[in-house]
Amino acid sequence: MFKKIALLLALIVTASFATWDYYPIPKEGVGTVEAGFYYDAYDKHFNGHDDWSQMGLAVGARVFLLQKFELSVQNWGYQFWNERDCYKCVNGGDGVRDLTIGGRFAIDPMITAFIDFNLPTGRTEHDGGETNPPSKNEFSIYLGAQFSVDTKVPGFKIGSEAGILWGFEHDHFERGLEMHVGIEAGYTIPKVGLTPYGGFQLKLRIFESEWDDGHTEYGYDDNGSTQFNLWFGGSYDVTKEIFVKMHFIYRNQRYRGYHDHYDWFSMMDGDAWGIYLGAGINF
Repeated sequence: MFKKIALLLALIVTASFATWDYYPIPKEGVGTVEAGFYYDAYDKHFNGHDDWSQMGLAVGARVFLLQKFELSVQNWGYQFWNERDCYKCVNGGDGVRDLTIGGRFAIDPMITAFIDFNLPTGRTEHDGGETNPPSKNEFSIYLGAQFSVDTKVPGFKIGSEAGILWGFEHDHFERGLEMHVGIEAGYTIPKVGLTPYGGFQLKLRIFESEWDDGHTEYGYDDNGSTQFNLWFGGSYDVTKEIFVKMHFIYRNQRYRGYHDHYDWFSMMDGDAWGIYLGAGINF
């Protein structure tokens, strides 16, 4: 039961995205390396009192092959903490994060297919009942397609994505199948190198999650649960090869499913906010 609770709560405060971005595979260069710090805080009532927070370092790299293929490693790094913010709560939730290996293939200039594999390589040990470890110990596959728009405006780009997330059974738990859809737009200001961008993503749980106690399977009736993500920020090209970026993110989740007598699951409904500060090198 505890791992089920931890898994659901982690959905609220996670800032990671699958796939590197929503745009076509670059035709120039060999690849990109990026690293950044993230901070997230979950506020059940969005009243200025954070109920949960996490912070960590995320790193990734990608390479372009034959101008049609992209291979990447994403979301690896180190989580500094993931804990409930309350009086005399346990401190912890630190450790190495999971690793995602991804691939993208350009079907045509405007359509890209992708598949990502989340590998549960991170720390799974709990530091206490009020913390979440970096890894949920779940192997998952995220696959789908991306669609870009030819805006005919130099520097202005729009990309969208639709995919299915399939989490495999682990520790007697299997997360319900999820559908993700998102869109992002950005505009590079001529001769300045500054690119403001913004976007949103909707996650919808299609099938209910299940828990197996070794004798009986229990459904959590959580199909229909949603998470909405909205972000905005900007990147700046320090040089042709070096860039820095920052964005803010707001999340809202509505959990529809089983509530036990401790009413833990009601905590899944609420708002979260986060910030990401990163830098990278194009080579």
